[in-house]
Amino acid sequence: MSRVFPAGAALLILAAALALRCWHIANWPLWLDESWSRWMTEQSWSGLWHAASGYDTHPPFYYSLLKAWTGIAPSTPFWLRFPSLIASLLMLPLAWACAGQIGALRRAPGARIIAVMLIAVSPPLIVAAGQARPYALLALAFGIALWAGIRLLRTPTPTPTWRIWLVYLLGIEATLWLHSLAALFVVALGVGLLLAMANAATLRAHWMKWIGVHALAGLLWLPGFLVLLEQRRNWGASSWLTFSFGDVAPGLAVGLAGGGLAFLLVVFVWLGARNLLRDGEDRPAAILLLCAAFLPVALTILVSALFSPIFLPRTLVPSVLPVLLLAASAFTAMDRRRIPAFATLAALATILLLIPALDHARSDPEEKWPALGAWLAPRVGPSEELWLLPNEIALPFRYGAGPTRYAFRGIPADFPAPDHPGPRPSGSRAVVAMTSADARRLVTDARRRGLTGIWIVTRFPRLFDPGRTIQAAFAEESRDVRDLRFAPLIVDHYRL
Repeated sequence: MSRVFPAGAALLILAAALALRCWHIANWPLWLDESWSRWMTEQSWSGLWHAASGYDTHPPFYYSLLKAWTGIAPSTPFWLRFPSLIASLLMLPLAWACAGQIGALRRAPGARIIAVMLIAVSPPLIVAAGQARPYALLALAFGIALWAGIRLLRTPTPTPTWRIWLVYLLGIEATLWLHSLAALFVVALGVGLLLAMANAATLRAHWMKWIGVHALAGLLWLPGFLVLLEQRRNWGASSWLTFSFGDVAPGLAVGLAGGGLAFLLVVFVWLGARNLLRDGEDRPAAILLLCAAFLPVALTILVSALFSPIFLPRTLVPSVLPVLLLAASAFTAMDRRRIPAFATLAALATILLLIPALDHARSDPEEKWPALGAWLAPRVGPSEELWLLPNEIALPFRYGAGPTRYAFRGIPADFPAPDHPGPRPSGSRAVVAMTSADARRLVTDARRRGLTGIWIVTRFPRLFDPGRTIQAAFAEESRDVRDLRFAPLIVDHYRL
């Protein structure tokens, strides 16, 4: 294969990856979760760590990185998402580097290029690139640790090994600090590396280093673990998440491949794993990839079934890289006679991922705050207010709805509301659900202040106002508007 083809292919793949990731990155408004990220950057450093540990379910590390970034970049949607975009794009050379550590992929440049191509069109990585959330950085950190783990399995073992172990340590440490569920991925990677080294007959030479590196990682993560315990008191008591085994298969399809027909990618994963397991040289790498890809999924399902629901498709994004490396390994048996057949199969694998990726590009934003703001502007009267339930959606409204000439507030109490009494179904102390007493108090106060009408925007009303206390507090006939065009946001108007 000439040198021109890989260079040309690299440019085409990079262009496709960049286009798919930048399609909406600047014009989509921040949605609820991203608004938390921006709000965190607006706090003082001590306030950020207090808010992350007390109100959120994620470690403060990502918010700290983002706050440092906003010290030199504006807090616009594009620039808040820019670190995620760069992390997602760096997954392309990382996939090339990981494939280069696997003998079968190293000997098959075409299959190695396919690995990068699959990463370029991976819907979970595309979605992560366009959000000011930690998932793209989480995938990158885990991928760096995976590269180091595969590198340590090379025969003969690379020297000096301490540099590779240092990269592995930095990778798993960053992974631990980027997400509250990251410990499951680090455990899976550590177990996979242990099993792979045992298969490669290098465990005797490395077991002390394996223990020392993981012990040091745990020690450095101890403050994060204490934050996690504090957060566990909040979301362990109540959570909007539910778990059903019936949701596992579609959740895996979305989390690992973007949903749709992409679940057929499992065929390529099976063929690739079989190819690597049959090769004595690559069997340890196959063991590590299989553990990194599927053991976190198994642990997430186990914890959800036995303890607390934590299974959420977007949290599986670190497993995308090992899954797609296994899928690309299905093409390592390519030779000149089989090129047409393998090219057809490679195109099929790419299309399976590209279809949901293009669907995402054509989709609407998570929440239509600019459109809602423009729609409300001429409708909210001078003696009316806008209320937002739950109170946290006041954040994306403030950041995305544009200038307002009317007062708005979160209910039942302005965000954050850690001391306001009431249920907290989302698991955050800052977000409280409505009670009958709250609804009566709010409506009575609005009448006392002489307001003539209240506009209410709700999201998750069954979660935050399951008893329909707002309707009960207003006279039933006083509601004269209900608009669903901004779904999942619901707009109601009540006359006073």
